Amino acid sequence: MLYSLIKKQGITRADMTISTVDKIIDIAESQVRAGGYNSFSFREISKEIGIKSASIHYHFPTKADLGVAIANRYTARFEEHLANIIASTTEPLERLDPYIALFSHALKVDKKMCLCGVLASESDVLPEELQLEAKHFFDVNIEWLATALFPEHPQAKAHANFIIASLEGGY
Repeated sequence: MLYSLIKKQGITRADMTISTVDKIIDIAESQVRAGGYNSFSFREISKEIGIKSASIHYHFPTKADLGVAIANRYTARFEEHLANIIASTTEPLERLDPYIALFSHALKVDKKMCLCGVLASESDVLPEELQLEAKHFFDVNIEWLATALFPEHPQAKAHANFIIASLEGGY
C-alpha cells in the first residue's frame, strides 16, 4: 500500500528519511543479490528488522511488490551513477572504466551480484511486473552505453549489448 502510494504521488527517495520501508528494501535487496528472488521471505526480513511479518505486508502487500521496489530503487541508484560519469568525463572512451567499476564494486566490495543480473537469470519464474522492472534496468544501461560511449555509431546498440552481457557474466 505505502509503496503504491509513494509511486503514485511521485515521492522520491530524497523526500524520505531512513525508515522501515528503506530497511525492508535494504535487507531484501541484499538477500536477492546473494541468493536470488526465492531466497528472501517476509518472515526472514521481519526477524532481521525486529518487526512482525504483517508490518512488511502493510508496506508491500505481495512479494512481487517488494521485488519491484527493490529493482526500481536499484535502477534509480544506478542511473545516478551513470549521470555522475557523464558529468565527470567529456570523452566517450573515458566513461568505460568508471562504468565497469560499478560492476566490479558490486562483486569485489559488496561481494554480491548485480541485482538485475540475478533477476534476469531467474526471469522465467519471476512475476511479470518484476520481469519488466529488471528489463528496464538493462534498457537504461544499453541506452546509456549506446549514447555515452558510441554516439552516432551505427552499431552502438550492438556494442552496448556486448558490454553489458560481458559485465553481467564476465566476473
